[in-house]
Amino acid sequence: MASTSTAKSSFTNYARLGCAAQSELPNVLQKLLTIKQPHHMLYMHVSANKSLSRTLRAHEWKQITGAQLNGYSNLDISLCYKLIRNLNLVPPPTQGWDFPADPTPLELTVGDDIERIRRKRNEVLHRGNTLVTDQELTDYFTIFKAISGRLEIYLGTATNEFVSTFEHLESCCMDIETEKMYMENLEILRKDENTFKEQISLVRNTVEMIEKQEQDLKFTLNEHKVSIQSLDNEIKNTASKCKSGTETLEKVTEQHQQYIKTLEQSTSSQTVRIKSLEDATEKSDYKTENLNAKTDDHEVKIENLEVSVDEHDIKIERLEDTTDEHQNMIGTLEVLTGQHQGKIGSLEDQTNQHSDQIVEIEEHTTVHKEQIGKLKEITDISQENMRTLNERTDVHQDKIGTLEVENLTQEEKEQYIQTQEYHKKKKMESLYNAIDLAQEQYKNELALFQQATIEKGTANGITIDALTDQIYAASENEDMDLFESLSGELNAFIENMKRESQDASDMAMQRSQQHQTHMSNLNRELRATMLDQPVLSDDYIALKTTDRPKGVNNDEP
Repeated sequence: MASTSTAKSSFTNYARLGCAAQSELPNVLQKLLTIKQPHHMLYMHVSANKSLSRTLRAHEWKQITGAQLNGYSNLDISLCYKLIRNLNLVPPPTQGWDFPADPTPLELTVGDDIERIRRKRNEVLHRGNTLVTDQELTDYFTIFKAISGRLEIYLGTATNEFVSTFEHLESCCMDIETEKMYMENLEILRKDENTFKEQISLVRNTVEMIEKQEQDLKFTLNEHKVSIQSLDNEIKNTASKCKSGTETLEKVTEQHQQYIKTLEQSTSSQTVRIKSLEDATEKSDYKTENLNAKTDDHEVKIENLEVSVDEHDIKIERLEDTTDEHQNMIGTLEVLTGQHQGKIGSLEDQTNQHSDQIVEIEEHTTVHKEQIGKLKEITDISQENMRTLNERTDVHQDKIGTLEVENLTQEEKEQYIQTQEYHKKKKMESLYNAIDLAQEQYKNELALFQQATIEKGTANGITIDALTDQIYAASENEDMDLFESLSGELNAFIENMKRESQDASDMAMQRSQQHQTHMSNLNRELRATMLDQPVLSDDYIALKTTDRPKGVNNDEP
């Protein structure tokens, strides 16, 4: 019976540790976040912190988005630790964050206690033995209560706000169902953390493989670029040679044709002469021998000319063969050019797809800019009204400044002071209204910006999750083409998301500076109006009753 009671007590002690790790320790960190980091500004600050935003997982982004409305009650210790550490909400531990060794008993800064909470939670979570002795329980809760007491002093909370919770948990009765619930939750957390580690390892391996493939693709692309450039140069050189050869061929052909024409003309002339000689032979027999001799000479010349014509014909045939070879080369170059144009067309299609995505993003950006422009127009109208009021006041003061000081009665002096007080009150009311309007406009504008940022962040997270699932599916199916295509799309989407986030942050910062400048001007004018006392002086005097300026009524205070 004693052994059974001891085992039961040990399981109860383990359940108490589980409750402390799952509920009470997170409550301490959630309280610190509530005091140090307003929950409605959390999403914007996390998004602006690039080193932090890159390490957050999808479910952690959902918790951060929900914190804007529900506070920090749903954040676990791991996420609280990330936010406190990366947003610099407390000074770092003595030995730095995530130091290999635990903080020593003499290292008691708030950063050291945050580090202790994370390490003790992990120690309970990964504890292999579920049997916890009473002494072990006492040691754990002594540390928990010491940490809680120091954080109560640091945060300025009520005395024993955290410590009393651990004291009650250490000794309170715990039913079987509660013990079972905390032990099951510990087991689920242990499995989930192991699963996350495996997923992180898988993602890391996938990223390394993607980076290697990206380097291979860049190398292959550079080779293609060099090949295409070489092919373009070769095409240009060949085209230039073909053009030069064709022009030379045309010139030689033209010269041959001209030469043949000359030969034809010469042959025709010789034929006429031969005919003339034959006629002369019939008339004069004694000249026959001379004519025959001349005829033989001409026939030899004609034969020589015919041989020369045959040689030119052979040259022309050779030139025609050369022209055919050039045409074949031109045909081959046209085929290569067609293939090159096909590749260029494919690249242009991809470029058009990216251009369509960019146009869609620019449309969203235009809508946000239009909303901001409307708010600026309202602010400009308000400022114009203020300038008009100031100009009227200046005109009234200038008129009063030109009046003569003569025989002022006490009643007239009091009337002037009342009038001054009335105008001062009206101007201050107008300034207060302008300040309230500017604050309300900026508040509405900030709410719209936050809502748009949340919606954009949620949509981006869904898109990234979908692309990641498709990449895993392609990797499992060993479809490398689809894998490379989806990887490129994911990288492009992430780069575009970074640019959008940076643009939105710059726009919000610029609008904040404009609002601060406007509020500073209004407050400066309000202070000047409040310090303006209604006194009678050489520069600012009242009129007699008979010389009172137009618009000032004795009955109007």
